[in-house]
Amino acid sequence: MTGIKRKVSEITEPESPYSKKALIEQVETGVTEPKQNEPEKEESKSDDEEEEEEEEEVTANKVKNGPTSGSTASQDIHIARETAELFQSNIFKLQIDELLEQVKLKESHVLKVEKFLHKLYDMIQQVPEWEEKTITEVESFFKGKIVAVPFVDPKPTPASTHYKFNYKKPDVSLIGSFALKTGIYQPKGSSIDVLLTMPETLFEKKDFLNFRALHKRSVYLAYLTHHLSIALKNEKLDGYLSVEYTYFNDDPLLPILKISCDKAPTSQANEEYNFYKTKFSINLIIGFPHKMFDAKKLLPNKNCIRVVQDENTKELPATPLYNFAVLSSTTYEVYLKYLYKTKKQTVSFKEATNLGRLWLQQRGFSSSSGHSKMTGGFGTFEFVTLMAALLNGGGINGNKILLHGFSSYQLFKGVIKYLATMDLCTDGYLQFYSEPEEDSTTRVSKYIEEGFQIPTLFDMSTKVNILTKMSIASYQALKLYAKHTLAMLNNVVQDQFANIFLTNISRVDNLKFDLCYDLHLPLGNSTHTDSLLASAFGPLERIKFITIENFLVNKLLNVVKIALGERITLAEVELVDSKSSFPINKRKVHSTSGENHFNFDYIKLKLLVNPEESEKLVTKGPAHSEEASPEATFFKNFWGPKSSLRRFKDGSITHCCIWTTSSSEPIISNVLDFVLKKHISEKLIIQNPITKQFQDILPLPNLPASTNTSVLNLNSYFNLKKSFDNLYKIMFKMNLPLSIKSILPVGSAFRYTSLCQPVPFAYSNPDFFQELILEFESSQRWPDEITSLEKAKTAFLLKMQEQLQAENGNQYKSFFTRDESIPYNLEIVTLNILTPEGYGFRIRVLTERDEVLYLRAISNARNEIKPELEKTFLKFTAKYLASIRHTRTIENISHSYHFYSPVVRLFKKWLDTHLLFGHLPEELVELIAMKPFVDCSPYNIPGSVENGFLKILKFISQWNWKEDPLILDLVKPEDKLEDSLETSIGGSDLDSKTMKKLSEKLTLAQYKGIQTNFNNLRNSDPNGIHLQFFVASKNDPSGLLYSSDIPLAIATRLTALAKVATNLLHTHGINEQTIGLLFTPGLKDYDFVVHLKTPVPLKTSSGILGSSEFRNIANDQAPTAFPSDLAALSEKMDPTFQLMKYLNMKYKNSLIFSSHRYIGVCGGNKGNKNVITGLIKPLFKKSHKFKVNLDCNMKPIDKENVILNKEAIFQEISAFGHELVVDFETN
Repeated sequence: MTGIKRKVSEITEPESPYSKKALIEQVETGVTEPKQNEPEKEESKSDDEEEEEEEEEVTANKVKNGPTSGSTASQDIHIARETAELFQSNIFKLQIDELLEQVKLKESHVLKVEKFLHKLYDMIQQVPEWEEKTITEVESFFKGKIVAVPFVDPKPTPASTHYKFNYKKPDVSLIGSFALKTGIYQPKGSSIDVLLTMPETLFEKKDFLNFRALHKRSVYLAYLTHHLSIALKNEKLDGYLSVEYTYFNDDPLLPILKISCDKAPTSQANEEYNFYKTKFSINLIIGFPHKMFDAKKLLPNKNCIRVVQDENTKELPATPLYNFAVLSSTTYEVYLKYLYKTKKQTVSFKEATNLGRLWLQQRGFSSSSGHSKMTGGFGTFEFVTLMAALLNGGGINGNKILLHGFSSYQLFKGVIKYLATMDLCTDGYLQFYSEPEEDSTTRVSKYIEEGFQIPTLFDMSTKVNILTKMSIASYQALKLYAKHTLAMLNNVVQDQFANIFLTNISRVDNLKFDLCYDLHLPLGNSTHTDSLLASAFGPLERIKFITIENFLVNKLLNVVKIALGERITLAEVELVDSKSSFPINKRKVHSTSGENHFNFDYIKLKLLVNPEESEKLVTKGPAHSEEASPEATFFKNFWGPKSSLRRFKDGSITHCCIWTTSSSEPIISNVLDFVLKKHISEKLIIQNPITKQFQDILPLPNLPASTNTSVLNLNSYFNLKKSFDNLYKIMFKMNLPLSIKSILPVGSAFRYTSLCQPVPFAYSNPDFFQELILEFESSQRWPDEITSLEKAKTAFLLKMQEQLQAENGNQYKSFFTRDESIPYNLEIVTLNILTPEGYGFRIRVLTERDEVLYLRAISNARNEIKPELEKTFLKFTAKYLASIRHTRTIENISHSYHFYSPVVRLFKKWLDTHLLFGHLPEELVELIAMKPFVDCSPYNIPGSVENGFLKILKFISQWNWKEDPLILDLVKPEDKLEDSLETSIGGSDLDSKTMKKLSEKLTLAQYKGIQTNFNNLRNSDPNGIHLQFFVASKNDPSGLLYSSDIPLAIATRLTALAKVATNLLHTHGINEQTIGLLFTPGLKDYDFVVHLKTPVPLKTSSGILGSSEFRNIANDQAPTAFPSDLAALSEKMDPTFQLMKYLNMKYKNSLIFSSHRYIGVCGGNKGNKNVITGLIKPLFKKSHKFKVNLDCNMKPIDKENVILNKEAIFQEISAFGHELVVDFETN
């Protein structure tokens, strides 16, 4: 790339139509730029043309110079790498060009609003000048008028205000993106910034102190507003134009006038200035003359607001927010010229700016003050200024980070990489010059390795810190999203364009964040503000933070950060219903909540959780010492009565806090409830009903203290594994004709994904018998025919049962069952073993001959039955070979995704609630649920149950499975790949080396191979009639193993239900009612519904804790031993499952049946209710001509036609159900 970069940097910039003279004219005389016809085409060649020229030159030089010996191969590799990188950029460029074309401003809209801007300029020029007035005269002038003076707090008083106020004609100019022609279409409308610079004669040199300049600006703005209101009325424009005060970038020190067009054009007069359809609004910003005040006195570390000092106060604190408000008001035109000059020099400046704008908007960032709005302080202006600085240096030695010839993709990626990798807060800052002197060539941007502990992008020319509006929390958020985006940009396998630019991740808080809390403060007027807050917000805090909202947000974040520490990765605060606009007859924003002293209704605290740390029981502090250290004193003061001394296993004595876990709420909720009431307000109410409701939906195991167990606790699964390990040791000691090679677990509980957690003796649970696959050592003597082979396997299992009964008969019980999971192979027998610990295992045998014999049967079969045999082989592969890989992969990576287990269990509960789970293989459900964990872009990896579940629903609702495959990279997070891989006792075949191989990421070739498989499949089945869900991974590149037998009606219903669920949550929000509706089945959509009731309740015998009064005590009715007669096991097993199985077999040609698979979970309070629903296949809803082989119950309607005999079928179903049937509904 170095050769190409050098060539790019040497490109001479073509002369821009926006000359320096034109810019100065525009700034001085009017508010519109001269119009150009497609200036971008005149300004530069396209990126493609540049790259072609560069490649030609490289090739020409190569031919001319000739290859040197030994260097040909390395040159070829170098060129190949360059081409690959350019290819990635070109793919992005095609998408970028299409995107930018769609968001381009309409020329007609620009012309329309420009017409009004000219009119506005004339009206401003006609405002009469004023004479000097005292504050008393100003107040008397505005008394009785519809315009109030928007004085910033504190309002000036006649007694202390000795300076005069005045109005002289301003210098009018256009600034912002509209002036630079970098604006884009915004659905909610965008604003045009018009700068009115106050003349120097209105100021004194000391006006930067004590709000003097700001108060003069407030009077200036009010006088202008008064006369503009009159002018609008005289010109008859007030019918559709409205004016209001607003805070520029939500900064209460910067009031401006906003002009909006509220009504669409009509046939009335003066409609030529109506710009309603353009969705523009116009901001009149009052600025100060450049270099009016001494910039050094307004540095961020200086104090410019003098207050009466206490005896204890040594010096006044710095006033960075105030200093920025004054100093930045003098620099608007400086940055317009600086950015204009950069745009002129840079080929793809405009496109890169718009990419940055889109990226920031989709993540909720803007230029608004970040001290009360967490994603504020970094908008398009800050992005572009940083890009301009990096085009002129930016490295530690002043080396250029970006080059002027870079494409928009390269410029955007360069800025994102800089934000992601360089620290502009703690470790250092970036300094740049917006006004380089003509005689100086050394003024380059430079990274200084000395941090100010606040976000800093410092302009050495104007002495302004561009990032003053950013808080540390908003900078951390920006850095986090930049890191995620850089990882997406570096992903050469998957196309991440939509995730970077098109997905708005800020739309739903519960998708963007793991936990969201509503904090309700005791809101009152200034005299009744909560004493804890009022005492803390004194004069010194007021001059530092300006508003009580800024102070409160800062304090809240500091408390949360100290209290939660490593439990969270990010905290954001939102002031709900905070206002920044107010009528021109008011002085400032007034709350809508009556006597509310705050500019918000309540606070929303939003957290990104670190799953590894979030549920730890102990908050550790400093070590204990005889002399109290400052850290220990701070820890004790911060935590108060919660702090205690504890001795740990390593012998250390440490200050710490102990927390209690709960199945309903995370530990974070307990921590926040304690610290916020202690440090913010005792009357504070903290609410997060969503998390509790979602976690309560998960079925609790009927075990002691299960209500006090975290959702991340996997002890019940570990107990099952211990029981398996004991059985494994016994079986390996058996004396058999062939030695056991391995016993591999494949049951869902071994990968922590079973809906009901394993509970001893809970044999009503459909997942009670966990499957194991047993392999013997290789032998040439296995039979060469499938039926004989199965009988030989059964003989081995009989031998094993004999030995087990002989040696451990008093502890282990066993029996045989026939397995029908493989079609056409009815000889499969499994050995079921009940362990003394109360668990059940089902063993099936796999030999090296099985696969060979199935494939031989396919090759020897007639062509017409080959497809059926291929399906059979697919079932065998999924049941035996693939299930081993699937279980070990999911088990291995789920340790890194801590919330995967509860999330997939909740997803299974949702599917079973809606009667879909019985149609979907568990492995398919688990792979779909893994999507938000292994491919979380553009979000974070889920850190709560509700976050993961909602992301699954969102994905399914948007998944167009006809056109898009689901390709999963089943690997740990990148920071976990180096960790040691788990090996358990049964894993002789899948050792750590094999697991290491499984943990490698998909390569581009593998990804494209899977994509080819999908394309080939859709060529033969374009509408997804036969196979809907293509879910592939390195374990299953075919994508067919687990989704080859799902009815089309079920697949479309799953998608439709997910869409309904996401629309419900978007429309009505996430609350108790909508969550309840999410888990309510819609039975009206089926053709008939059969209500069933089992003779025996199955909830407690399924191992599920009942909703009794004392839920911390395990239910006494739960079985504590297996019956002595094993035939009695069936008495507490779900009879509706067998009924479903029979109905599906009998009516499979004409009906699709659905029911709850887990009757203990979905079968009411006692677990004794179920439904069987039926859908008549579309083919049988209409009449047919009679045929002999219709294979279902039909009745004649005339001499030739027959129709499905629904009445007879319904009566048959009722007869089969017999005593189970309670009600039969037809829709």
